[in-house]
Amino acid sequence: MQNDRTGSRDLQRRILSGVSGKYRFIPVLIAIALVWAFFYAMNDRFLSPRNLTNLAVQIVVTAMLALGLVLVLIVKEIDLSVAALSAVASGVMGYLLVTVGLPSWLCLLAAIVTGSAVGLVQGLIISRFRAPAFIVTLGTSLAMQGVLLMLLPRSGSIPLSGTDIQWIANSFLPPMAGYLLLAIGIGVVAALLVQSSNHKRRLGIHQSIPSNVLLPIAALSLAGGLVVAILNLDRGVPTPVAILIVLLSIMAYVTTQTKFGTYLYAIGGNVEASRRAAINVGQIRIYTFIIAGALAGIAGIISASRTLGVSAQSGSGTLLLEAVAAAVIGGASLFGGRGSVWAALLGALLIGSITNGLSLLSAPTEIKYLVQGLILVLAVTADGLLSRDAKS
Repeated sequence: MQNDRTGSRDLQRRILSGVSGKYRFIPVLIAIALVWAFFYAMNDRFLSPRNLTNLAVQIVVTAMLALGLVLVLIVKEIDLSVAALSAVASGVMGYLLVTVGLPSWLCLLAAIVTGSAVGLVQGLIISRFRAPAFIVTLGTSLAMQGVLLMLLPRSGSIPLSGTDIQWIANSFLPPMAGYLLLAIGIGVVAALLVQSSNHKRRLGIHQSIPSNVLLPIAALSLAGGLVVAILNLDRGVPTPVAILIVLLSIMAYVTTQTKFGTYLYAIGGNVEASRRAAINVGQIRIYTFIIAGALAGIAGIISASRTLGVSAQSGSGTLLLEAVAAAVIGGASLFGGRGSVWAALLGALLIGSITNGLSLLSAPTEIKYLVQGLILVLAVTADGLLSRDAKS
């Protein structure tokens, strides 16, 4: 009897370890498949090429904000300003473009610099003065809402229709360009997997080439090829999606193949041990807020391009909660030390699929809010359980 209980606990521990470890994406993929099956059964337009293309564009802003949040969460911090900051960045871009008349490229750069600068200031306050990130970023969010109102004209909005910015979110890659981007992405992932496998083998860690290299590459090739083929049936791969994939790939390399990435997880796992190992904890935290701010700036650009304007409603609503939920649902932990940049994409895809499906069913707004809130609560609860079991 004792052996049965011990075996049961060992099995449970292995399952929880897998769910919170290298296989943490599997429950999210299963959830996405179930959501897609449900909404397809309710409305067969859900899986049409046109709607899937729209869905891909709809999740970009949330995924980009979640990408920045994942990095911040890994080091045991939180940034509640990303949504409002994205709106201010787009407001700066719109003001300089429409009111001042500066070139488009300079306005785009100004938006990204604005996000980075605010992230730098927040990081300095949090790291140098040991101020709670929750309060600092919440205060910044409120301040950014005031700054946005100051940037807007008396009409209450900055129209971007007819400007070069309009092209960003409303253009698509040619069919062959989509496949070329996929091929480059697969090549980069393959190189990273091989490099990681070789490094672990040099450290004496056994690595199975078929399961750790060949299988992920095959799965990525199949899934990626299917996605590109479906998008090409409509208008092609949307430019915002291409931008998101490029940024995800860059951050995947940074977090897995550089010292900066190693330091991120070390700080999230044990801050004091990281300090004893001569890691500049404050500096790394500042960098994460700068990156999150820059990504918020890019997200603001894409959002303004998609809506063809900037208004007081930009960055408001449930955008922040959706970004936090996407990061946590995808596998990032609110307790630090765990998460992957691809969590942002998977989490945003799940949240976006539910929102898109409910819209197709003409569900009232209160139902959308109710479902999104419940999903966030469930995700945080699951994260707490996994973190508790991991510690035990």
